[in-house]
Amino acid sequence: MARRSLAGGATAGAASRVRFAPTSNNLLVSSWDSGLRLYDADANALRFKADSEAALLDCCFENESAAFAGCSDGSVRRYDFRSGSEDTVGLHEDVVACTEYCQITGQIVTGTFNKKLQFWDAKVRSVSPNSTITFNSDVTSLSLCGMYISAAVAKTVNFYDMRNLTGPVEANFSPLEYQIRCHQSSAEWDGYVAGSVDGVVALNYLDDVKNENMGLVLICFPMSSKFQKRKIQPGSNKLHRNASKQENFCYWR
Repeated sequence: MARRSLAGGATAGAASRVRFAPTSNNLLVSSWDSGLRLYDADANALRFKADSEAALLDCCFENESAAFAGCSDGSVRRYDFRSGSEDTVGLHEDVVACTEYCQITGQIVTGTFNKKLQFWDAKVRSVSPNSTITFNSDVTSLSLCGMYISAAVAKTVNFYDMRNLTGPVEANFSPLEYQIRCHQSSAEWDGYVAGSVDGVVALNYLDDVKNENMGLVLICFPMSSKFQKRKIQPGSNKLHRNASKQENFCYWR
């Protein structure tokens, strides 16, 4: 597979989020260098760039002509690609770690390092008291699917129906040993893939029987790891293989 770099130069800091637009091959990139960039992947061109004072930890499209970004100073920023303007939609007390936009409800959903999940009305730019959910740990990742949204908190993924926020539809404890860093819910809303801060990835289903048969965890070990010296016993549900000269992979159901 051929590899190519997009025009416009690389970010000065690490990219925090990369997203494709809803109906085009435009690519939105937020980064720790406080920049938001929009690339036309087909034309290999930089279409939009905006710098802010705070680092951008996440971004999402509102539509093809506008986007939102969550910032380290607690602000939620909106960027208009056509006019080049930007403004503040909302302000949190702490770092905004993740953002999503629901086109069905017109809400911006944000997760923060002050342990809150909030639903903002994009038109009036406010949060009603019953649109804030407080957890006992930071919200590190969000995943949106229609009227449903899932939020990763510590090692748990909480599923909500945005029409009724009185409580989660489902709260699923992941098999990961450490905090979830990112996750993505399935299109069928019956499971999710989550990655933890130590590089482990888990595929987990909400149905116990399906999860027993199809759920798995994927771990990457360096060749220097003592794990490579272990033997997998016959009948074990673990699979160990040498994928390259540098890495070993182990996954199990």
